[in-house]
Order: sequence, then C-alpha cells, then structure tokens
Amino acid sequence: MQPSPRFVDNHDGTITDSQTELTWTREDVWQMENRWVTWDEAKEYAVHLGHKMFSEQNDWRLPSRKDILSLYDETLENKDKYGNVIHLSPVFPEGPQATVWCEESSSKDEGYTLDFRTGKIRVLFKSKCPRMSARAVRGKPLPEL
Repeated sequence: MQPSPRFVDNHDGTITDSQTELTWTREDVWQMENRWVTWDEAKEYAVHLGHKMFSEQNDWRLPSRKDILSLYDETLENKDKYGNVIHLSPVFPEGPQATVWCEESSSKDEGYTLDFRTGKIRVLFKSKCPRMSARAVRGKPLPEL
C-alpha cells in the first residue's frame, strides 16, 4: 500500500500539507498577480484573498516563520521564476519568487523573509524591499520557533 502524499492538490487553487494540516495557495502573489510586494502589500494580499473568499475561505493570512519553514525541504527541487533551483515541493507549480515574506515583524521597520534557495530566514526593511513575494496560508499556526 502506498503511503499518502504529504502535499495534496485540492484542485481549487490550494494545496494541503497532511503533516501540518495547513492549506497553502498553490501559487504565490507573483504567479497570481505578476507583481512583487512589500511586507505591507503582502499582508494586504492575504486579507484580500479572504475578502474575495478565495477557495471559498475567508481566513487567509501570511505564514509565520515556522509555517513557511515547514515548506522548505532541501531534498526537494522546484524552479523559481528565473529557472533557479528552489527547495519547495514540485506539487507547487514552477515559477514562484524564491523569497517570501513572513507574518511576523522583527521591528517596526523590518520583517522576516524565507529564501527557498537556502532555507535561511532573513530580516529586511518592510517598505524598501519590494522584490519579494508572498504565499498565503490558512489553518492553525505552527508553534513558534
């Protein structure tokens, strides 16, 4: 008997992670809207998904650092928008941005990002780093780091 896959494509624009019970947007904001976002715009994007009832759900949010790190797996390969290797399950379509914003702030002016090329969490200026993306999530946040 085959084990159940970790990531399940729900065929409604979402993917569910059976290990964490989180549901992710299949595409990031770059893939959905062809634009980069600042941290504030990333938060607005997640709220907007809820307002428009994306996938018939209204509780979309940006992921915590722990949430987004749960998607990083150095044994898996996918391709970012430039064709470079990122470590994200191939159940997600090729072409996302390699770096995405997290929900938490490190300060009033700085926010956290995850780089899917390296698995590193970095701190960047929220408003001066617009060349990032966001991937919304729903479900109970994973316990903090």
